[in-house]
Amino acid sequence: MQFPPPETPNYGADDLFAALGRVVVAFQLLELWVAEALSGMLGLLEQNDRHLISAAMSYRQKVDLLIELYSTHGNPNLSVSLAVIKRAMLLAEEFRNRTVHSVWSIRDSRQWVRTKSNLRGRTGFEVKTRTAEISLLQDATKAMDNIRCWEFCDEALLVTAIHDLSQSEADA
Repeated sequence: MQFPPPETPNYGADDLFAALGRVVVAFQLLELWVAEALSGMLGLLEQNDRHLISAAMSYRQKVDLLIELYSTHGNPNLSVSLAVIKRAMLLAEEFRNRTVHSVWSIRDSRQWVRTKSNLRGRTGFEVKTRTAEISLLQDATKAMDNIRCWEFCDEALLVTAIHDLSQSEADA
């Protein structure tokens, strides 16, 4: 006998789910932008080359290679430190990973919470539960959108994005 899935009360779920979806899509667009920049640096100009790069390499590998290529071959129009670019890109991935690998559920008080467990920390197993803050997820999405503009923005915008993602990570 098969049982229907349990009903989850809404309690603002539409807004939360939309914010979570925006985080995921913003990161996917950032990852695609990195793959496009990398394929351009490698002289792979066909549209499917960006997908080839994405399929062949992890996000971290793409970022590492892109930063290495920029540091050795340069871009005369780049006005942002490569260390800042790399930090912003890697922080975006960390935020996305922690967001999608958290458990989002409703607490007794009919309030959405985010629970993240970690077994590999310095202190061993730990579980952190915080009230879900949709505005922080929205801020993180804006930060990732700004990071995606890394080739065309000034360093202050990326530093702000790093700050916002760090703050969102601590509080979301």
